[in-house]
Amino acid sequence: MKQYARSFASLLLAGMTAFSCVLPALAQTASLASLDEAIGARDWARADALAAQLDAEAGQGDVMAAYAASVRHALDGECAEAVVLADLVIGAVPFFVPPYLVAHRCYSDLGQRDMAAARLGSLQAILPEGPERDVVSQMLQNAQSQGRPVFSGYFTMAPSTNVNRQTGEDIIDGGVWGPGQIPDEASGKRGVLFSLGGSMAVELARNEVMSVSGVLRTDIRFSTADEVFEPSFTAELPVTFGIGETARAVVAPYVTAGFEDDVLERTEAGVRSSLSLPLDASQRLAFDLKLAAVDRPLDPGRSGLLADGAVSYSTSLSPSMNLTATARAIYNHTDDETLRTLVGTLRARVDTLFDNGLLLGVEGTIGQRWHWRPAPFQLEDQVDRFATGRIEASHRDITIGPLMPSIYYEYTNSWSDNVFYTYDSHDIGLTLRARF
Repeated sequence: MKQYARSFASLLLAGMTAFSCVLPALAQTASLASLDEAIGARDWARADALAAQLDAEAGQGDVMAAYAASVRHALDGECAEAVVLADLVIGAVPFFVPPYLVAHRCYSDLGQRDMAAARLGSLQAILPEGPERDVVSQMLQNAQSQGRPVFSGYFTMAPSTNVNRQTGEDIIDGGVWGPGQIPDEASGKRGVLFSLGGSMAVELARNEVMSVSGVLRTDIRFSTADEVFEPSFTAELPVTFGIGETARAVVAPYVTAGFEDDVLERTEAGVRSSLSLPLDASQRLAFDLKLAAVDRPLDPGRSGLLADGAVSYSTSLSPSMNLTATARAIYNHTDDETLRTLVGTLRARVDTLFDNGLLLGVEGTIGQRWHWRPAPFQLEDQVDRFATGRIEASHRDITIGPLMPSIYYEYTNSWSDNVFYTYDSHDIGLTLRARF
C-alpha cells in the first residue's frame, strides 16, 4: 500500500509543482489581479483608476468600472444599485464569474428569489463539471424550490470508436505458454453511448443558517455495444449551509440502486459533501468528498467501500476566459483484495467566450490507476496510465427552447502492462445544457 501512496503522491506533487510554477506567471500578467487587490482593501480610488485603465485596454466600455462599483454598492448594503450594475457586467461579459455572485447575493437580500435563482442558473451553465458546479447546482435547486417540486434533466449522445473501452490488441503474450488470441468479447467495439436522466427536488426546511431538500434522481445508460439498459435510482437529502460570509457547503446522505436491465446489479449508500470557497473576486477553491458502502449482488468480490475526493482551483484569466484545475483520487476498497484499485487524475480546462457568442472549452486529463494484483503473466502489480484530450463548443444563439446544444470531441489513450487495459478511443458527443 505504501508504494501506491508514494506513487500517487509523486504524481500529485509533479502536477501541482508544474501548476504552481504557472500560477505566479499568470498572477503577474492577469489583468484582474491588481483590481482584485484594490477591491479587497476597499481602496475605491485605486480600484476606479485600475478599472478605467483595464476598460481602456479592452475597448469594451466601462465594464470593469461597473463591476468595481457593483461590489462597492453590495458591500455598503446598497443592493438595488449593485444588481443593476452587476447585470450590466453579466450582459457585457457573460463568462466573468464574480458579478453572478454579487447579483445572486443582492437579489436574495432584496427578497427577489426568482431573480437570485436565475443568476445561479446562468452561473451553473458556464461552470465546468466539478466541485464548484456541484455546490452552485445545489444552491440553484434550493433557490428554485420554494416549497414546490423542481424538475431538471439532461441528455448525452456519444458515438465512439471504442464505446466499451476494451483493448485494441488481438494477441496477448503468454510468456512461456506462447502468444494467445484475445477473444472478440474482450475487444473494443464501435458504438454509441446514450446517457439521460432527470431529477425532482423539493425544499423541506429552511432557516437563516441552512436549507434541507429532498431529491429523487433517475439516470439511464445504454450502449449499442452491449445493448444493456443500465438504469439507476437515487434518493438524497442535501443540507446546504454557509460557512463565514462567502463559503458555501453541501452535505447529502444518499442511497442508490443500479440495475442491468431488470436485475439489481449494485446498491450504494453513503454521504457526499462539497465546499465552495471564494479566495477573491477572480479565484475560487472547491472540494468534493464522497464516502460510500457498495454492494454488488452479481459480483460479491467487488462489494466494499468507496472513497472519492477532489480539489479544484478556478480563476478568471480575463473577463471572457476561465481556468479550472482539478486533482482527484478514487479508492475502491473491495472485499476481494485483488480487485482493489486507486486512481489519481489531474485535469486542466480553459473555457473562453468569444465576442460572437461562441463558447469554446479545451480540457486535458492525465491519470494513473494502481491495482492490487499483477497483470496476466507478470510478477509486479498492474499499473495503468491514461491521458484524455477534449474540445467542446457551443453558441449562445443556437438553442432548443431553454437549452443550448453543446458538441465535443474527445480522444483517450490508455496504456498498461496488462494488454486488456491498453486501448484508444475517439468520441464525438452531443449534450444539452442550460442557456446563459
